Amino acid sequence: MRKDIWDSMLDADMNVRYWSKLGRRYNNMDQGHKIFLAIMSSGTVASWGIWSEIEIVWKILSGISALMAIALPILNWPKMIQSMVNVAQKWTQIKIDYENLWTDLNQGKNQAILVEEYKKAKQREAKASQEETNLPHKNKLLEQCVEEVLKSRGLENR
Repeated sequence: MRKDIWDSMLDADMNVRYWSKLGRRYNNMDQGHKIFLAIMSSGTVASWGIWSEIEIVWKILSGISALMAIALPILNWPKMIQSMVNVAQKWTQIKIDYENLWTDLNQGKNQAILVEEYKKAKQREAKASQEETNLPHKNKLLEQCVEEVLKSRGLENR
């Protein structure tokens, strides 16, 4: 039971970090693309005189701007970002649950109660994991979050 709770707590910690960082990453990309689109949309029209001298650049930037205007609603990053935030919040609560279980275990709480609480936490974990299925997966970020968890728990060399 001790190892199960410890491993689950580390896994929850990693998931909190991963989904929070991934949500921020996508939020930054979304904002950057929207800012680029706004600048290009207004800047292209406002500076037609300048662009006529370097017509190919104007055409390329206008094409990119038009493609982004079409792609952003299809990508629907705000919805995906909100899903990542929701998953991160669920994992945060699950992490708290496991940390409480870890404390209770170390204080010698009733084993039967711990087992029951552990099962409930595992069920919440399964629901959170189910919500992740349609979200992007970034292996490099995941590995980075694993390393952060290990380092924060003093386990980086194991």
